[in-house]
Amino acid sequence: MPFASTHQAVGEPNLAYEGLEMAAEPGLTLTVYSAEPGSPSEEALRLLASWAATEESASLTRHASS
Repeated sequence: MPFASTHQAVGEPNLAYEGLEMAAEPGLTLTVYSAEPGSPSEEALRLLASWAATEESASLTRHASS
């Protein structure tokens, strides 16, 4: 299924998604988003992921030095 959402930094990546029902937790669904390999959308997701990882790393460093 296609999914569209606009992000201020990367625009509107073209993503597919799938909902996976969790057998151990009735009523709970894990939603997985993906982009076509090699596409501009995949590049946009990788960029956002790198920013998130950088922010998380900085946060952990700040807490460790406190």
